[in-house]
Amino acid sequence: MPRGSSEHARTAKTPPYTSYRTFKTFIEDLREQGVPSRIDRSVLTRFSGVVGTQLTHALRFLQLIDDQGRPTERLKELVHAEVAGRWPETLLALMRQEYAPIFAIDLETATPSHFNEAFRKAFPAADAVVQKCVTFFLYAANDAGVKISGRVLKGRKPRALTPRRTRPAAPPPTRALEAAPSQPQSDRMGRECKKPSEILLVHLDPKQMDEEQQAAVWTLMRYFRARDL
Repeated sequence: MPRGSSEHARTAKTPPYTSYRTFKTFIEDLREQGVPSRIDRSVLTRFSGVVGTQLTHALRFLQLIDDQGRPTERLKELVHAEVAGRWPETLLALMRQEYAPIFAIDLETATPSHFNEAFRKAFPAADAVVQKCVTFFLYAANDAGVKISGRVLKGRKPRALTPRRTRPAAPPPTRALEAAPSQPQSDRMGRECKKPSEILLVHLDPKQMDEEQQAAVWTLMRYFRARDL
């Protein structure tokens, strides 16, 4: 087998390693706008090039699109399940098929070493990629109602995914600062000397954000820095 074909086959076996929120956001978009005839860059314009590529890979691994990017019946069923309120059970059925080796172990009682060994054996990849694959799996499993051992989740328990469209908009930065509790004069003077972009960095941790959240923050940072000038 040519080297290129071997590399493609190995990559095709790698589970999704994009942000699970990115995947869920994409499904929500399809729910609102309908499933197109093909999933290509013209459909993924809200995502960056890298994120779009990772999302496309995830859709192929989960057999939601074919090699030409055409939606499968499984994708249509998943989108319909989001509309009909059958998302958890539909997602779970999909995961049991595509992550069969992982569901072969008792996830509710598995130890971290047992879980990690099973995952790496089923889906070998570079350590950094495997960690992202595991994160996607844990978020998806949580969304599907799968019970995972507390030992496995220790230190990386998925947070609830609140739909972005129902999240109240954050107040403008100036109003947020005005509404902040009264601070000692020395602290207020120190804050007044800081630029908005510096204050933003103090309160945000990129390590706790997914790709989309980071992109939004950097966009806001560029806006503040332009004003700082």
